[in-house]
Amino acid sequence: MTSAPVQDRLETAPPAPRRAWGRERAALGVHLRFAAVTVATTWIAMWSWRGFSDVPAQFIGPLLLVALTVGATGALARWRRLPAPLVVFLQALLGLAVVCLHVGGRPYPGTAFWDGLARAVDDANTYAPPVPVTGTIDVTPLLLVSGLVALVLVDLCAATLHRAPLAGLPLLTVYSVPVSLLGGGLSWWIFVLTAAGFLFMLFLQEEEHLSRWGRSLDGSGAPVRRLSDSMRASALAVGAAATAAAVLVPLAVPTFDFSIFDTGPGGDGDGDIQITNPMADLRRDLVRGDDIDLITVRTDDPSPDHLRISVLNRFTDNEWSAGDRDVPTSNLAQGELPLLEGVEGSVATEVASYDYDVEIADELESRWLPTQAPINRIVADGDWRWDPSTMDFLASDEDLDTSGMSYDMTAVELAYDENRLLSLDANAEAVSDELTELPDDFSSVEVVDEGGTTSVATLARRVTTNSTSDFEAAVLLQQWFRRDGGFTYDDSPDTTRVGSDELASFLSVGEGGRTGYCEQYSAAMGVMARTLGIPARVAVGFLQPDGPEQTGEENTYVYSAHDLHAWVELYFPGAGWVLFDPTPPQRVSQSTLPDYTDAAIEPAPVPSVTQVPEETRPTATRPPEPPVPSTDQPDQQTADDDAAADGSGVPWGWLLTGLAVVVVLVLLVRLPRLLRGRQRARRLAAGPEAAWAELRATALDLGRRWPEGRSPRETAAVLTGWFGAPVAPDAAGTDERPPHGPGVAPEAEAALARIVAQVERSRYARHHDTEAGSYDDDVQTCATALTLGATPRARRRAAWLPVSAFQRHDTPGTTAAPDSSDERGRRVEHI
Repeated sequence: MTSAPVQDRLETAPPAPRRAWGRERAALGVHLRFAAVTVATTWIAMWSWRGFSDVPAQFIGPLLLVALTVGATGALARWRRLPAPLVVFLQALLGLAVVCLHVGGRPYPGTAFWDGLARAVDDANTYAPPVPVTGTIDVTPLLLVSGLVALVLVDLCAATLHRAPLAGLPLLTVYSVPVSLLGGGLSWWIFVLTAAGFLFMLFLQEEEHLSRWGRSLDGSGAPVRRLSDSMRASALAVGAAATAAAVLVPLAVPTFDFSIFDTGPGGDGDGDIQITNPMADLRRDLVRGDDIDLITVRTDDPSPDHLRISVLNRFTDNEWSAGDRDVPTSNLAQGELPLLEGVEGSVATEVASYDYDVEIADELESRWLPTQAPINRIVADGDWRWDPSTMDFLASDEDLDTSGMSYDMTAVELAYDENRLLSLDANAEAVSDELTELPDDFSSVEVVDEGGTTSVATLARRVTTNSTSDFEAAVLLQQWFRRDGGFTYDDSPDTTRVGSDELASFLSVGEGGRTGYCEQYSAAMGVMARTLGIPARVAVGFLQPDGPEQTGEENTYVYSAHDLHAWVELYFPGAGWVLFDPTPPQRVSQSTLPDYTDAAIEPAPVPSVTQVPEETRPTATRPPEPPVPSTDQPDQQTADDDAAADGSGVPWGWLLTGLAVVVVLVLLVRLPRLLRGRQRARRLAAGPEAAWAELRATALDLGRRWPEGRSPRETAAVLTGWFGAPVAPDAAGTDERPPHGPGVAPEAEAALARIVAQVERSRYARHHDTEAGSYDDDVQTCATALTLGATPRARRRAAWLPVSAFQRHDTPGTTAAPDSSDERGRRVEHI
């Protein structure tokens, strides 16, 4: 009788708009969540582009706004079920509006946008990364447009087409392109976060596919929406293992490293001269015999000699090399240069400047730009950057060299106060340690002198005995090589003799000794100057070109392969880096050298066999002068002061970093125990259910499988079989399981019975009053018995890596004592 009215009510019932709107909101939330993961993963991957720009914040921040625009637009469009082409069009349109607004100031591609993009493309092709950011140089527009394309492609594959695995291709391109162009590896944290985002995208997609299966079979009738905990754990384990393997495995693969400055010369090719290591290439080209015109210079300088290519700072057992260089990206060869380092007006003044127009032949392929020293201005096309410590000019782009290029520069001529100059002493603390260092075993190198066998340092002190200052000692060294030491120039060197042995043979008297070419003279004088505490470096370049008499053109000079040369630069506070050339007059005439190198100083007498001095050159009558502060280079002087202040040699930065790492590791090791201790204290302060949960956690930590689904009494019977007693001292160190089972720990069994009784009353009694924290002693007794019944290995694992600390096991009563007014009888239906 009542079925018809009920049927009528069902048929005439109005729809429930709230539920429909709830479903729509849920669908929008799903789209927004997936879009957020997609664009966030892509944006993090684009952090690998930091090396493209000198100021990464210029494009990283705007790319975040572009990412939010693309993600929100895609989520809303997919929620409204728009066609896929329209979704992509809207994303590209609105994303481009954001880019245009940032680049050109308008939300559409106007003239300013296209001009900025064109300049960015030119700058990317001209300058090596990281490209400097100046008023006229900026690659930000190009990076923003590239980022927009990457964001749209990843979102298209993952969210619009529902093909998350395909999104891995544009993501791979995003961070593989900088790896191939910039060199080096990807930052580990970028890879880890990108991989985690990609795995999360896969997870969300599979969860969405699972929700399409229909209703759950558990009787609830709810749609399948979530993966089970076991499936989540498996996916997390697989993803974490794969990511960790991708990060750690490459660290175990051996790789080879190389330095661009210390490599040897390349092949001869078709007559080209490729200068990579200037000293090694100088040696090769001196013996090759082909006199090739390399550089043409038009200048008003009447004597354009000593055109420098590079300086070599580091001396090892095998060779002089360029050493490590720190070249800021803003130091471009595009205008004025800073004042000279270490030069004071009381010692040296600028008396003239000369303009140079330089043209380099195609045969000269050098990564170093030939310049005069010193210069105060240069304009050279390409990404040439100057080293502030040496004023060398290096190519930052691997494809950039001097072949066929032209540029102009302004050289500076200094006039020195000779009396002030000759009184200068060196100051090793004013420069880096690399400019005074010698190999550790260099003191064992012996030289055969007129007075017998001696060390290189002793020979240097003997040669400079009559000097009253370090600068006079440098002058005496040069004069000894050029005039007083009996040296002869040889333009056909033996290129197989290198390193300390070659130096010893070159400095020794006798057959084959004291005969060599410019590289040997400059290397030997630089080493001997360092033994006297004078900072020294070797310069490589061109000596003296063919002048207008040979070229037939006024003010035109041509340097050829036979003009390649090496000389020495020594540092003195007040004078800066001063040129010396120890090569004998057969190669270098005195007219090409500064006047101070020919100062009248009495040379040391040639000793007899019994007169070989072994003591340090006397300096008691000439106390060292304090270093004169330089006002020309405030930034460099500050850096030098900082270096001197930190002269203790203690690497505080590394020590603090190591200490921080140790603290973090200790905290990570202690974290599980701390979490477990907090859980234990919280449970022991609560009711019987919390005490029962604590026993369960203790068993899990010891590797026991908790008997789920059993009554408290059945579970207590299993726990009793795990109870153990203290073992004998001689068996405490073994990994065998100690005695355990019923009757072994009677006190623990009694305590367990009391806990079980309280748990049963809490679950099944209608009214049950209990005092929170009254089970502390009983739980501790049972936990101790469980621990004593496990092996020592299980105890250590439970102490240092308690698995229960990372598991969530909800139990009633973990936060407060049970309420006596609860109707506990209603829980009987769950038995």
